[in-house]
Amino acid sequence: MSKYKAENFFESLKFAFTGLLWAIKSQRNIRIEIILGMVAIIVGVIINFSMLEFAVLLITVGFVLMAELLNTIIEFIVDAYFGNKYSTLAKMSKDIAAGMVLMCVVLSFIIGFLLFAPKILRFYF
Repeated sequence: MSKYKAENFFESLKFAFTGLLWAIKSQRNIRIEIILGMVAIIVGVIINFSMLEFAVLLITVGFVLMAELLNTIIEFIVDAYFGNKYSTLAKMSKDIAAGMVLMCVVLSFIIGFLLFAPKILRFYF
């Protein structure tokens, strides 16, 4: 595997950026999550989140995106290992990885509600 090792820091960044682009191009859900994350960040700026609230929001958005990236990795590895043939183990692995993303998304909605609801309710009442 040493032939695939980056020769310097900038080459490592290039590989990482290429990996993110592959994920964005191949995975519809990550594109949706990026858009929703950007909307949440913009709304957070508009309603004047404190630094702590904004940090929690960024961590939450990042948490969902990292879970989706890990899910994508698991799906690619499982598909490569099983040669895109059906396997109960492959299905279980992919379903569990998807469940991880679902848990992260549900948690992010709860955190989002806790962050946004007081500010929005205060604005209307």
